[in-house]
Amino acid sequence: MTTLIVSDPWDVHARSVAWALENEGERVHIWYTHDYPQKHHVSLRTGGGAAATVLHCLRHERDFDTADIDAVWLRRWYQPESSSQLHPADTRFAQIESTEFVRATINLLDEQRERFWINPVRAKSRADRKAVQLHHAAAVGLDTPPTLISNDPAAIRAFFHEHGGQAIYKPITAASWVSEEKAWATYTTALSEDLLREDASLSNAPGIYQPLLDKAYELRVTVMGRTVIPARLHSQREGHYLTDWRANDFDEAMGCERYPLPEAVQARCLQLMARLGLVFGCIDIVVTRDGRYVFLEVNEMGQFLWLEAINPGLQLLDGFVHFIRSRDPAFVYDWREPAYRYRDYWESRGERGEAEPDEQRHLPLPQAYQMRE
Repeated sequence: MTTLIVSDPWDVHARSVAWALENEGERVHIWYTHDYPQKHHVSLRTGGGAAATVLHCLRHERDFDTADIDAVWLRRWYQPESSSQLHPADTRFAQIESTEFVRATINLLDEQRERFWINPVRAKSRADRKAVQLHHAAAVGLDTPPTLISNDPAAIRAFFHEHGGQAIYKPITAASWVSEEKAWATYTTALSEDLLREDASLSNAPGIYQPLLDKAYELRVTVMGRTVIPARLHSQREGHYLTDWRANDFDEAMGCERYPLPEAVQARCLQLMARLGLVFGCIDIVVTRDGRYVFLEVNEMGQFLWLEAINPGLQLLDGFVHFIRSRDPAFVYDWREPAYRYRDYWESRGERGEAEPDEQRHLPLPQAYQMRE
């Protein structure tokens, strides 16, 4: 059994899952697309009656042919980074060429033979669109908020007033800005008359506008095959950023625990995943003070190990490792005594005295974690 993980060099999810899979005797390759083409090479041969793809895996300093790969985890598909040695006029061209080649290589893996994908390439592309998610969530009976996606200042202001000045904005895609000392990210923001004053700030980028919900708490529902692991987040505790829990610096203080999701809501979550063609995802749900379960979005490749870092009883690393090993889109976790715990991964690194490859040249872990989806 051989697994390919497509990710970035600072992704702790990829590294910890690879550690556990290798302990199980699997061969694991991690393709850091962010480091292509500067730090490794990829060769594609086609025609003449044969096709082959050879990747250079920086993590193990070796080449490998993709023919033996039977599972692919599309964890993070990062845009390649162009070399600073290029003339500035050539940088954009090199980046476009590299990006298109990475896309072609991944799509070729999908075409070559039957493999287990987390998530399938076409489903990933489709589910990344929030408007598509909301459409299908409503179709399966999930409670979805009234939503305006627009760059029309008049329509946005009308929506704001329609909901009594209680509305929020959130971006269509996640974005971040990084300096040497600090990282910034886009989060859900409560709107005000002042924020809606300038036409230019509203019209130059479309955004998602929804009513401000009266939250009691929030749920992070991790789905692996047919396994549903709901966690309750105490996002409305005093002293926290209440509009978007991702903006809180210390999630340990927020706390989380397993949650008994109503069977009807769980069934609709699984129906949504099936309609989108996803075998994995992290669903965000708001539970309002009047008892509604309001669907916000499904993060097609959301982060999940931070939940186990707060509450080890969630067993997310062990569940995900067995999910990959099952190669089964209908996987059901049996809640055994976990063979792999997230904390064990960190302890194992300390015992070996090892550092991850290129660890120092990327964001420190706490900053990288703050930008999770």
